[in-house]
Amino acid sequence: MFQPQTSVFMNILRPFLLFISILLFGWLFMSNINLINVAKTLNEAEIGSEVGKVNAFTNIDRLKEFTIEKINYLELIRERFSENAIIRIVVISVLVMIQIALYAMRGNFSGTTRP
Repeated sequence: MFQPQTSVFMNILRPFLLFISILLFGWLFMSNINLINVAKTLNEAEIGSEVGKVNAFTNIDRLKEFTIEKINYLELIRERFSENAIIRIVVISVLVMIQIALYAMRGNFSGTTRP
């Protein structure tokens, strides 16, 4: 028999929304992997190196310059994390809307209707 036009549209829209949802979840997963501290010993060595630089200073003015540079660098990192957090919040919001739309459609992918 003849199916309404919306059924054909829903059969195309649902897989498309599911595909977009999977891509966005994958992007969130991959973007968070970079934040895991895998090479802890490397980071500890870097921290030790920075502490060694601070201990090596004999001129207080040069130490002040070094400290201000590090503070500015930390502020830059914090701004980047904030920007990334905003992007993640937007992506999560889009994912929530997609999941709500998919739940509201509730149809299956084959085009057959449930009893």
